[in-house]
Amino acid sequence: MPVPELPGRRERRRAQTLDHVATTAMRLFNTAGYDATTMEQIALAADVAKGTLYNHFATKEAILAHWVHMQLAADAERLGALLAEPGDFETRLGRLLAASADWSERHRGYLLDYFRFRFLNIEDELGGGGPDAEGRPRDLAGLFALLIEQAQQDGTLRADLTAEHLASLLHHLYFGALMRWLTLPGLVLSEEFEAVVELFVRGAAAAGKAPRGRKRA
Repeated sequence: MPVPELPGRRERRRAQTLDHVATTAMRLFNTAGYDATTMEQIALAADVAKGTLYNHFATKEAILAHWVHMQLAADAERLGALLAEPGDFETRLGRLLAASADWSERHRGYLLDYFRFRFLNIEDELGGGGPDAEGRPRDLAGLFALLIEQAQQDGTLRADLTAEHLASLLHHLYFGALMRWLTLPGLVLSEEFEAVVELFVRGAAAAGKAPRGRKRA
């Protein structure tokens, strides 16, 4: 009689399968084109049964979303290092968004499909994006919260709202800038993000704190 697989091992194997399928799918998207690639082609290239693929991913957009989240998780440590570099809140937020702009520009062709899937499944994402098992942020929203919490502690930002609340509001500004850039021709993403930084810093500044480079009247 075979030895039953332990739950932890099953979860690891499932996670490995999801990551393998998403990585394989992205290779197909890059070579054949996203629209031209079918779920059947992904199953064949990933060497998984069609039924298994659909058990894990109901749509091609779900596979794309998993790959984007893989990239965010893998990049969180590098982006987190940016927060440790010298600078005030505004400087470090700008540095973080500049890195995000660079990544977004390189993957622009996939972002509308990703956001469409994400917004259609918004209820599944509520409460997500928390820290990993070691307490480290694993996505951009988590990094926003960490950065905001530090700024609240040093008196730069208002503390009447929680860091998570302010991070959520900042994340909405971030998405708004991305959507403008994706849907309106001629916009420059770095400039859209500069507007986000200015709006957020001015709105969330602690009482008596003037934004950098500006004097209170």
